[in-house]
Amino acid sequence: MGTVNTISVPAEKDESLGDLQHLLGSLSVAEFFADFWNRQAFHMPGHPHKFRGLFDEAAFHRGLGKCEHLKVGYTNEQGWPAHRVIAPGEVLEMLQQGKTVCASSIDLGDAILKDFLKRFRTSFAALGRFLFNSYLSPDGAGFGLHLDHHPVFILQIEGRKRWWYSREPALQRTLTNISFPDDRKVLKLPWVTVTRPPESSLCEVVLCPGDVLYLPKGSWHRAKAIGSSLALTLAMETISPMELVQAGLGPSLNTVELRDPLPGFRRESFEGEMPEELNEIFGTALHQLRSSLASLTPKDLYELWKRS
Repeated sequence: MGTVNTISVPAEKDESLGDLQHLLGSLSVAEFFADFWNRQAFHMPGHPHKFRGLFDEAAFHRGLGKCEHLKVGYTNEQGWPAHRVIAPGEVLEMLQQGKTVCASSIDLGDAILKDFLKRFRTSFAALGRFLFNSYLSPDGAGFGLHLDHHPVFILQIEGRKRWWYSREPALQRTLTNISFPDDRKVLKLPWVTVTRPPESSLCEVVLCPGDVLYLPKGSWHRAKAIGSSLALTLAMETISPMELVQAGLGPSLNTVELRDPLPGFRRESFEGEMPEELNEIFGTALHQLRSSLASLTPKDLYELWKRS
């Protein structure tokens, strides 16, 4: 197994709910950004009371009707990892079947979690969405090997869960989350080919209540509950350069030539060459886009990013 980056902590003591520093414990915020952020994973042991008052199983069930999505993971007929959306009334049945239940964006209906995220994001210069997903797992349940297209902090709330993860990101750039079927060694995607990491290369750690595990974007990981487990995953989904460019172009795109709906034509009109009317419309639109892009600079995007 790979070497686990475990940070030592002082003797147990009660802590009030906090921000990034509260998650990091004895590791300073400066050390985190210098040595770990976007670079490597680490495990921060906590104590059972670290997240007292933040979340528990009762809060999980209260939030089921207000979360963004409620789903369970399963393996489809082709052996691929898949997810199915469920209703709150199905949660008990899914747990009895040995499945992990994921409540996405459970912070939407939870004032305490919202307040935590508000304080947490003040430590980051990031344009995007910060959210909490919550995972309730029965014994032996957990999602299979996958990587996320965003960094995450896992907060172990109740019970224990065993994690296997890559110490460093396997992909520095990834457009989507990627899950590995059990019978595949290589996955060929339209934009990248990935190879299953050797089991011996993965770090292994058991998270107990109060523990934190940070995983950079693109880090392989899987997990399995030891008994019942309840955890929060703090996900940081930031925008792409394309989205920022679109925001920067916004005012210049608000023209009649670009916003006027396209005309309709008889179907037979498309059996020959492009109608001249469409050629003119498309040409004008592309000319305006090229002109707008030519006037946009990296500094413009940076200033927009800072303001937003």
